[in-house]
Amino acid sequence: MFVKFDSHVHLDVRCEDDMKTMSLAGIRYVLTLAHDPMPFRTAEALLGHWEVVESITETAADYLIDAKVGLGVHPRAIPDEGLELALEHLESKLSDLDAVGEVGLEEATDEEVEVLRKQLDLAATEDVPVVVHTPRSRDPNVVSKIIEVARDSDLDPDLIVIDHLNEQYVDAVLAEGFNAGITVQPGKATVEEAVEIVTNRAEHADRILINSDASRAPSNVLAVAEVAFELEKRGFDATEAVVRDNALQLF
Repeated sequence: MFVKFDSHVHLDVRCEDDMKTMSLAGIRYVLTLAHDPMPFRTAEALLGHWEVVESITETAADYLIDAKVGLGVHPRAIPDEGLELALEHLESKLSDLDAVGEVGLEEATDEEVEVLRKQLDLAATEDVPVVVHTPRSRDPNVVSKIIEVARDSDLDPDLIVIDHLNEQYVDAVLAEGFNAGITVQPGKATVEEAVEIVTNRAEHADRILINSDASRAPSNVLAVAEVAFELEKRGFDATEAVVRDNALQLF
């Protein structure tokens, strides 16, 4: 059994038993990201959430998990007041972060688009990787807008992960030179679908990452391990790349 990297989790809303389970399955690296655990009325409330995300790394270490950290303003967590304060705080922390995220669009409102653009621009100043959320709705207009905004940013496409993808959009993302994040979670992709996406695109295996999005929503903390197992059974040559090495190189 080899070591694996779950490239999109929210450990702040998972229990310690989950961390132990992941570690026992060889998931020894994770990227834990800011998200939308509640509506944020003020920037101060959002910054408090970011502090929790950062602090969970100490608990993860107790279970032999190297938890890397990404902070950002999720499209469903834009504060009612003080957005600029939050962005200034994010800018001040860029050099200490492993990623900016998760950011993205939910409905592609003007506000969401502007917040995404600003965060991509901030990340570009320090060449920090960005993890971009796409909505469960699979709305083609929203996904197209995400690709457009990412394409127009100053950030190198190699540093952008467009996440929560399925068969419908992965080729469009890869064609732009971005990294494709495949989330194995109810309502997103199944283990079987993730395996098919990866094996059918072996030539792009260096730009595909597998994750669980383990969060307060129904999730499988062993998703990455299960995909790795199925890929190994098929004898897929780039298994370690998609379940570890690509994420290690990025984050």
